[in-house]
Amino acid sequence: MAKKIKSNKIAKKAKKKSHVKKQPDNKPVEQPVPMAAAAKSGFDMRKAAAVIVAVIILILAYRGIDYYTGWGNPEKVIKRSLDEAEKNAVYKRYTEAIKKYEYVIDKWGNDPKYTEDIKQAKLNLAKAYKDSEQYLKAIELYKALTAEYRESNRDMYAWLLLELAESYSAILDTEQALVTYNQIVKEFKDTDWSAEALFGIAEAYRARKDYKNAVIYYDIIVEKYQKGFLSAEALTNKAKIFEELGKIKEAVKIYDRVVKEFPDIVTEYAKSRLDILSGQAVK
Repeated sequence: MAKKIKSNKIAKKAKKKSHVKKQPDNKPVEQPVPMAAAAKSGFDMRKAAAVIVAVIILILAYRGIDYYTGWGNPEKVIKRSLDEAEKNAVYKRYTEAIKKYEYVIDKWGNDPKYTEDIKQAKLNLAKAYKDSEQYLKAIELYKALTAEYRESNRDMYAWLLLELAESYSAILDTEQALVTYNQIVKEFKDTDWSAEALFGIAEAYRARKDYKNAVIYYDIIVEKYQKGFLSAEALTNKAKIFEELGKIKEAVKIYDRVVKEFPDIVTEYAKSRLDILSGQAVK
């Protein structure tokens, strides 16, 4: 009986416990975000993104205006354009260099305030045409520049004539090349310009396989300038002609002379050809 009473007490106690309301723990409960607040948050993010985009656009616009206008400072734009063009030319990016030079010339070519800058741009442009093998454009510009510098700067005029003659030679217009080289010889007698022109004449004759006249001019250079570097080059090229004509013994003699008389400026080509041909000459 006592055991039964005890069991009933336990059952009542368990039933009473099951009716006790469970208390929530201390963990915060995440509350749903009201729709209005979510919308407001989204609007702020879009607004911030729009501001960032606007700032980027303003920076790009500023740089663009500064690059192309210098904010009303053409000298700044011209200098920057010429510097960039020269850098491109050094690295043989001639297309980019030419665009820069042409841009400066087209935009400020008729403004007397920038005469010196335009002169430099034209000189560099002509050289870029020549170096990029656009010889017809180079010739056209060099002809205009020689007329411009003929009286004002004689050394520049002589250099331009040499560039013009070399451009003619490059397109195998030997006649015009010879005319131009001879003009230099006549106008700049007994100068380095004349020596360069004489060498150019010899090279022009050699290019069209007129070896007789080529040798004559190589000999003139050697006799006139003796121990100069052009003499070593003239003798070396004369030896090449004799090689091409099958006159090996004559070629060996000339190469030997080059090696002995021009030890400081002799080319490796002359040394190597002398070594190779010496055995053939004996045979």
